[in-house]
Amino acid sequence: MDLVRPLRHSEPRAHPTGQPLSSGLHRPPPRGAGGLADQTLSHLTNRLRFRSSGWKLFVVLVLVLGVAMSAASASAWYAYVSSQRRQAAASSLGSVKSILASSLERDSDLLATVNALVATHPQLTNGSLAAILSRLDLSQHYPGSIAFAYVESVSRAGLPEFEAVTQRDPPLGVASSARIVRSYNGAPDYCLTRLAAFEVLPGQQFLKNLLVSWATPYLSARLNYCASTFENMLDSLAATGRSSVVPATALLGRLPRGMPALPQVLLAFVARFPVFIEFSPVYAEPQVPATTPSRAKALTGWAMGIFAADEILDPALANEKGVSVALAYASPGAKPTVLARAGQPQPGVAGKTFTFSADPGWVLDVAVDPRVSGPSPGTQGLAVLLGALLLTILLTSLLHLLIASRRSALELVEERTAELRHQALHDSLTGLPNRLSVDQRVYQFLGRAGSERRSIAVFFIDLDDFKRVNDTLGHGTGDELLRAVAARLSATVRDSDTVGRLGGDEFVVLSEGPFSEEGLNLVAERLLTVLREPFRLGHTTMSHLSISASIGIASGLRDYPEELLRDADTAMYRAKEMGKNCHVIFAQEMHEVVKRQMALERDLADAFANREFFIVYQPILSLETGLPRDVEALLRWRHPSRGVVGPVEFIPVLETSDLMIDVGRFVLMEACRQVKTWHDLGYRVGISVNVAARQLRHDVLIDHVREALGAASLDASYLTLEVTESMLMIDSETTAQRLTALSDLGVRIAIDDFGTGYSSISYLREFPADILKIDQSFVAHLDTSAGTSFLDALIQLGKSLGLLTIAEGIEQMSQLKHLKQAGCDWGQGYLFSKPLLPEKLEQIFSWCLPTEGMIPNADSCLSS
Repeated sequence: MDLVRPLRHSEPRAHPTGQPLSSGLHRPPPRGAGGLADQTLSHLTNRLRFRSSGWKLFVVLVLVLGVAMSAASASAWYAYVSSQRRQAAASSLGSVKSILASSLERDSDLLATVNALVATHPQLTNGSLAAILSRLDLSQHYPGSIAFAYVESVSRAGLPEFEAVTQRDPPLGVASSARIVRSYNGAPDYCLTRLAAFEVLPGQQFLKNLLVSWATPYLSARLNYCASTFENMLDSLAATGRSSVVPATALLGRLPRGMPALPQVLLAFVARFPVFIEFSPVYAEPQVPATTPSRAKALTGWAMGIFAADEILDPALANEKGVSVALAYASPGAKPTVLARAGQPQPGVAGKTFTFSADPGWVLDVAVDPRVSGPSPGTQGLAVLLGALLLTILLTSLLHLLIASRRSALELVEERTAELRHQALHDSLTGLPNRLSVDQRVYQFLGRAGSERRSIAVFFIDLDDFKRVNDTLGHGTGDELLRAVAARLSATVRDSDTVGRLGGDEFVVLSEGPFSEEGLNLVAERLLTVLREPFRLGHTTMSHLSISASIGIASGLRDYPEELLRDADTAMYRAKEMGKNCHVIFAQEMHEVVKRQMALERDLADAFANREFFIVYQPILSLETGLPRDVEALLRWRHPSRGVVGPVEFIPVLETSDLMIDVGRFVLMEACRQVKTWHDLGYRVGISVNVAARQLRHDVLIDHVREALGAASLDASYLTLEVTESMLMIDSETTAQRLTALSDLGVRIAIDDFGTGYSSISYLREFPADILKIDQSFVAHLDTSAGTSFLDALIQLGKSLGLLTIAEGIEQMSQLKHLKQAGCDWGQGYLFSKPLLPEKLEQIFSWCLPTEGMIPNADSCLSS
């Protein structure tokens, strides 16, 4: 058979009468990507097909409007940029003023604090002053602070005492032996430094070392400020009670007579730093005296603060561009003296002068250069105008090009739309019609069948165990196999039939015509036959790859396409249940079964929520002693109206539902609690709990087992988990890991229904099993020689593997006798007891299980 034969699909035929294909159906066909593409194409065609004779007028109109809008845009942008620059300049001015006002006010407050400190503590030492200033963290809270000093007014009579005090506590910690210069004009008082302390900012230690080493004679207690040109300023401050500010260079240039000049290198170094000194008179009274005589009488000296102006100005300009600042101070009756400058003033940029209400002597001159923020508003407006004009020219050129090439655009749109329609309606891997296309074709077939009294058949094909191909040979081989299956199906069906891929490994064949049940069977068998033939795949190590499929068939008329596909899908699942590699024709009873199963699943969910589930227990006896050794927990359902529902009716449905996880936890919790209750009564029996395949596939089972044992305080060795032999074959590696984890908890693992799962002995060795439970079907056939031999072989197999053997379904004494002779360890069945409620089972335990002071009675246990 030629597997590369081109795919053959017929186009949908038009109705011979010309009537719509939807006649006889209850809704229009599904709107898929194909319909959307057609609508898009029509919309674009209508928009582009206008009369070409008016295109020149349209382009001229666009050009005129573009020029007008360009001019308006440029004017609006000029006004906007100008407004933004004015706002930015005002914001910068306000920000700089606010920051500088705050910094200057804080520094003045600090000097006032030093003033008050020396006024109220006459005995204050230099060390105490330095410690206090250090705790104030000047570098963080008082910008620019360098040094603070107290210049005391000393009379000629008090000079010896002052000298004695400063010898013990010299300013800056360095004593000086220099001669004190007499004050000017023969004044009887001296102005001598009593206290001094440095606050060095990061990176200024070198500056302090220079000042201390070179300027100690000028900053010591021997420097008489009243013998310098500062005398008039100090007298003025004492008389007015106000503060004053001078540059630091003024101090260096007004040294007393007889004092040696500072080295030129020091003068040049200090001149590089914009440093100023603020003087404030200190009075013996807490408040500044009101009159000049009283101020002269109360004067004790002057507080002096030395500040770095750049440390005050730089933070104010940190986030500002194009801003220049000049900071000055104007003493009463004098012109402002510039203390420091920051930023680069630009010619032609006007500044604005500010004063501060806290101290009117401070004068701030701020200038903002708007050019740093970009081109001028006029330049930007012109750029907007030129850009808008250029855009207008480009737009008109583009319109001309689009209109001139509209026919080419239409052809290109039609071509691309056809490609999109094909991609939207066909599977990208196999090239077959996809689910959307299949739905549309089923609708068309139903329309023709309804009007022409014809029939339609759907063959729903699902490959058997396709996941194993992907897992073992890889997804590349799986994709190659799917393409080969698509080619083989397309080569098998008629030209009038349709082959589609719904997704994954699901295919569908749509066929029209009168179909009998025999005809449907023949078509399905032919499809199964061609799929069973080995596939030759180029990238697999296997020379041939054989697969099978399950087919569900639905035929006849339906109101909706989904119903026909749904019925075929239901029949396909029925074929899976029947063993795969076969086909099933849909019957209405299948749909009813599905509905009943769904209703049963809802009832089971309600039963769990309403606590209608309960557990009965069937004893497992030692065949040698006849005494109960274990009990098996079995789930039952007490329906509010139907009574107790048999397990055969609801257990299979429950085990396929996610509800099994919660119900399984309930059984574990209740079974462990019950067996612990029996232990407390003296009946030391174990408990066996069945585990469903859905539970075993989840790690949460381990948590549920650990939770149940912990809640009941039960020794794990008394709990046995039963898994069927067939469950071991499903994902054996993961199953072995999960069973090993459960065995590590200390619970026992039992292989239930042993002998029915077709597992090999070597395969069985991989699992941590402790018990083999022989299926009751082998016990029931003990009356045949073949059944007896097979049962004996199973028992011996268990013993050879070192496992405990338990026979299920013992109902006759002859069966019991044979099992004992064959060496079977334990057994359960109706011969001993049917499943019972806990209280009934406790009566059996009381008859035959030993308690303290009692001897077990096996005969009594068996007879009970």
